[in-house]
Amino acid sequence: MSFPRAPLPAPARPRGPVDVFAVGRRVYIAGASAGSARATLTDSGGRPLASLPEGAEVTVVAWRPGWSGTTRYCVRVSDSELEGWLPVGDLRGTRAAIPSPPIPGNRRL
Repeated sequence: MSFPRAPLPAPARPRGPVDVFAVGRRVYIAGASAGSARATLTDSGGRPLASLPEGAEVTVVAWRPGWSGTTRYCVRVSDSELEGWLPVGDLRGTRAAIPSPPIPGNRRL
């Protein structure tokens, strides 16, 4: 007896571009969570360890996969050797923030 197979639903795709960082890469704090200029470094259980300023340099030590922006990276702070976890949205690959491109249709005359 055979059973009909329904197609599996596709996983949700991220709404915007998602950064991917290699282990060993140096990256910088973007401070994106909650619109703050700082990011909260946490332990593996989610308890806060430190608050890092915008632009602080960190090195990627490990990562945990996630769906639509929930990937987390274990980082080591360059100047203090403190290690903890950050969401991907709190990291960027460039030292200075790069402004987002304008959204079509939102021009002021």
